[in-house]
Amino acid sequence: MKDLMNMDDRETKQGKILGNRQKIDEYRKRISDNDYLDHAIKKIATDLSHYLTK
Repeated sequence: MKDLMNMDDRETKQGKILGNRQKIDEYRKRISDNDYLDHAIKKIATDLSHYLTK
């Protein structure tokens, strides 16, 4: 729990991205679309609510 309170550990760190370059570029395009981002956030919130109420 102590690590969660450390602000430095929650900051994003720049690093080398490994994986399929084409898929990474596709996800970057999706994330830049506000409608897609809103949909993804709502889906995550719905899933979290579902699991937390179990």
